[in-house]
Amino acid sequence: MIKIGLAGVGYLGMRHLNHLTSLQNVQVSGIWDSDPETLERIATEFKVRAADSLDDLIENSDAVDVVTPTSTHFDVGSKVLKAGKPLFIEKPICATVDEGERLVQMAKENGTILQVGHIERFNRAFRSLNEVAVKPRFIEAHRLSTWSSRGVDVAVVHDLMIHDLDLILTLAQSEPVHVHANGVGVISDHVDIATTRIEFADGMVANVTASRISLKRMRKLRMFGENEYISLDMNKGTCEFVGATPDGETVPDDVQYLGALDIGTRHRGIFMRTTEAPEDDAMRLELTAFCNAITTGTTPVVSGEDGLKALKLAETIVKVINENLA
Repeated sequence: MIKIGLAGVGYLGMRHLNHLTSLQNVQVSGIWDSDPETLERIATEFKVRAADSLDDLIENSDAVDVVTPTSTHFDVGSKVLKAGKPLFIEKPICATVDEGERLVQMAKENGTILQVGHIERFNRAFRSLNEVAVKPRFIEAHRLSTWSSRGVDVAVVHDLMIHDLDLILTLAQSEPVHVHANGVGVISDHVDIATTRIEFADGMVANVTASRISLKRMRKLRMFGENEYISLDMNKGTCEFVGATPDGETVPDDVQYLGALDIGTRHRGIFMRTTEAPEDDAMRLELTAFCNAITTGTTPVVSGEDGLKALKLAETIVKVINENLA
């Protein structure tokens, strides 16, 4: 039985709490929030202990799940790591790269597990890529959302785009070398819509757009390789794979045949396959993965280093946008 404490019980924290209370081999040791009224209300609603302080929560927990505002991630997370307790911290890992680097270093020095909440790694559509061969040369991502007052204390790059940045960095075979970006703040004091072109050392290119002022929601990731096109719909959890057979080979029986492509002496069959990973809640899966990392002592699926890489790229994009706006 792992005793997990939860720091932060706002909108997202309540969702975490809902899953933590349903996981086998997990006991919620307590909850803490900077707002006493919220803390008492949620503790009563979920019938869990309200910790007297953050220190009290850490002391009485085997591990801590941090879902506090990004600006507090370093202060809260560092207390957990200094106590030698495994830490799950929501994305982005910290408010700044410097804080993120210090948190990752702290986890290494204390030999402590650090997992970052990049939940889209556990999205059903992205998990479907385990069933197909993926070697993208071009990636196109769109993450559009309607206006919400949550998350507007940071640019849309840190709020929404960072999800796709993490996925792209996971798929990439080399490091980003050039970043071009533009964006503008329409409603908030920060950038509300942004687009970027990221060029990687091996020639792969990614075009990424994020908006929190759109009229409808869209979360799509499209990949183009030498012999395949893959479309992920992160809202629906679906993965469509369009491919071509090697020259002269027949189309497999378990796919949808789209037609033949004859060029000179070359004959290739074009087909489409829809792949679906087992259905499950992505947040439940990421918290389960955190528990598995604790019990097995293995590196988390989304490590502190992964979270730091995504934050570094996000900050580079915001810097380029600000330079273009100056």
